[in-house]
Amino acid sequence: MIRPRLGLSVLLVACGALAHGSQALAGSNPGLAIFGDVHVGKDEVRHDDVVCIGGHATIEGKVEGDVVVIGGKLEFSGEARQVVSVFSRSDFKAGALVHDDLVQVLGPLTRDPEARFEGQVTDVGSRLPPRVQRLLAHGLVGLFVLLRIIGLVVSAIVVMLIALLIPERIERMAGELDERWPASIGYGLLGCVLLIIVVVGLAITIIGIPFALLLGLLAKLLGLAGITAILLTLGKRIGAEIGFLGEDSSVLAVPRGGS
Repeated sequence: MIRPRLGLSVLLVACGALAHGSQALAGSNPGLAIFGDVHVGKDEVRHDDVVCIGGHATIEGKVEGDVVVIGGKLEFSGEARQVVSVFSRSDFKAGALVHDDLVQVLGPLTRDPEARFEGQVTDVGSRLPPRVQRLLAHGLVGLFVLLRIIGLVVSAIVVMLIALLIPERIERMAGELDERWPASIGYGLLGCVLLIIVVVGLAITIIGIPFALLLGLLAKLLGLAGITAILLTLGKRIGAEIGFLGEDSSVLAVPRGGS
């Protein structure tokens, strides 16, 4: 069974790449590479996970953690606890030893008869024709992008509805955020932590799952309300800077009828 550490490793790599760039990431930890290569020599022992995205991973020595390769190439003749290869060409040579599971998703897989796998081998689509694999890979990426776009559009619509339905409350939230933004951020982070604890506690039992879903939906709406307040604050500041709005203008004010 795939450990949660694998997903956490990939997430940390992605966050690090966005924050510091792939070169800085590779320089700080040679076991992590974005669009770069990773090499573990024959006499080398890596005490942590090895993650390679969009590059060439060569494992000849021992990796005490997991090996994750996404969208690249893996040449494996060493030793590791668990290996996950996604959209990558994987070649396990003689002498290769994987103590736990091997997961191969949509990529050519070559295994020498002398390569040993002590756990379960999960092979999804490695025997499909290359054209079919590329089509499926592009389809999955396209589906993910489409779902993200739909989510952004729906969120934008909800933000506009919130601004139209409760303008006074959004104005007050924006005012508090403008005056006391450190406290607002602190309370927001504290609320997120408490929300996660409550949702996990509710989701443990079957009876609590519907309440956990409702609480998650409510938290999403509150989060969008906070985003609306942040956008309002930024809009007012930008409008005041360019002279389009006065500093005390109410962007969400709804004009009333009458003379």
